[in-house]
This record gives sequence, C-alpha cells and structure tokens, in this order.
Amino acid sequence: MKCNVVVATHHKTGTVWMDGVFKAIADDVGAQYVDFRSEYGRLDKVLREPFILFNYDSDFRDHAHILDREDVRILHLIRDPRDVLISAMHYHKKSAESWLHTPVPGYNNVTYQRRLREMPTKLAQYVFEMEHSTAGTLRGMTDWQYGRANCFEARYEALRQDTDLAYWTRIADFLGFDDDERQSCRRHFWQNSLFGGLSRLGNKHVRSGDIAQWKREFNRDLAYAFLVRFPTVLQSLAYEPDTKWFFDVPGWDANELAPALKRLVGNPLESLKELGRSLSIRRREYQERFF
Repeated sequence: MKCNVVVATHHKTGTVWMDGVFKAIADDVGAQYVDFRSEYGRLDKVLREPFILFNYDSDFRDHAHILDREDVRILHLIRDPRDVLISAMHYHKKSAESWLHTPVPGYNNVTYQRRLREMPTKLAQYVFEMEHSTAGTLRGMTDWQYGRANCFEARYEALRQDTDLAYWTRIADFLGFDDDERQSCRRHFWQNSLFGGLSRLGNKHVRSGDIAQWKREFNRDLAYAFLVRFPTVLQSLAYEPDTKWFFDVPGWDANELAPALKRLVGNPLESLKELGRSLSIRRREYQERFF
C-alpha cells in the first residue's frame, strides 16, 4: 500500500458491502483494519500504519485531521437519497440492530422500530423515516466536505453496475494499491457483490440492492413529502439537475401539470407549497396530518 486508506460511507449507501470488501482486502495486504466507531475513544493509540480506517457515517468529529494527512487516501460513498429512504424504511422495520429496539424518549418509551411499524400506511412510515433517521443520513451526505484532492467521490449506483470492475479498478488505483494488491481488491469486490459471489439468500442486510428503486416505489404523495422536506438535496448531490423529476412520478392529473411545472422551476420549495394547495381532498387531509 502506497497510502493509508479511509473508507467513509453513510447508512444504506453500501456500508455493509464496503465493510466486507475492505476487511478482506486488509487481511490480504497485511493492513490493520480499524472500525472508527468501535475505536473512537482510543483511535490515536490503536491506529498503526498501514491501516484501513472504516467509518460508517462519515462523521469524523475530533479526528477529522486524519482526512488531511498527506499519507491518506479516502473513498467516500453516497447513494441517491430517494433510494436511501426506501432502503432505510424497509430495513428499519425488520432489522435486529439494537438501537431500533431501544425505547425512545418522547415516544412514551416506544422503540423506533415499533413506532415505525405502527404507522397506519406505508406513506406514513416513509414520512416518519424522512423526519428521523434518514434526515440525519441525508444531512451527513450534504455536509461532507467535497473537493478534497485525496478523496475519490464514489456513487453506489456506479459500483452496483460495475460488472466489469473498471470503476472499482480506478478506485483501487486511486487509493494507492499496487499491482498485486489491486488483484486482491478486484477479487474481494467481486466476491462481495450481488452481481458476483454474494447471494441475497439469507442476507439480512440485502432486500433488493437495485438502483433507482424510487422509480417503482415513489407515487405522487411520497414524492411531494420528500421534496417538501428535502427541496435541494438531489441537486446539491448532482442526482438531478432540477425538480422536474417530480412530475415523472405517477399520479398527476394532466390539468395540474402545466401550471405547476411553470411555478416549480426556479423556486422548488415555495412552488411545491403552492402546488399542494391545488391537490385533492385526500392530499389536504394528508397534509393536515403530516405537515
């Protein structure tokens, strides 16, 4: 390894995937694999070179200086926020992760998972998720310091479609692995990928893994709820050039589209609020409950 490696992900952006890949790589190349959260309080003592440091939420807090080291290369991974929401909501309804089963103050000591499951509709479950865990995930994605020369900004979608390993090879080269080490990187990436050696069967972390799930899952109400809460996140992360994607979502009446589209472009949040006033009685009842 020419450099020490930092891997920074966010919840539901391929965290478990990258954890498996880089643990195996570290073992092969003789690097110390360090989980940032587990070792946070004693990181300065346990971090020995060469190392691969893994952080599942990309928040380095008091250790942010590590990212600026000249001997460090970073892989930062993000995913379409709409798919983050879908993956998170379904995962949080079923996962056995301890935080989901810890009583939450303010909810009559009901757990996060129970509160989520008790929402009366799937739309309500998505709204709950948007206003809680996923809100923090998307904030972390947008708050990340982009533009670092020592960081490869990767996208889940590109990795998920990288069946010829060309994109992954670029990443391994950027991170400073030599020729033999890159072969190890390629092998372990393939073995841990859904299009390679990893099976969905019995994998509790994988529900689908597909890209652009939002095109199947989002309807008009869910798109509206998402865009009101996160009006600029897709543009800031370069997943959409504007808010016109909103009108590709099924469920719009033709009479609503033309005037709404004119108002939407250029001022997404305000136009969405205006648009909401023209929707159906069902929408207004929904707004009264959730907005």
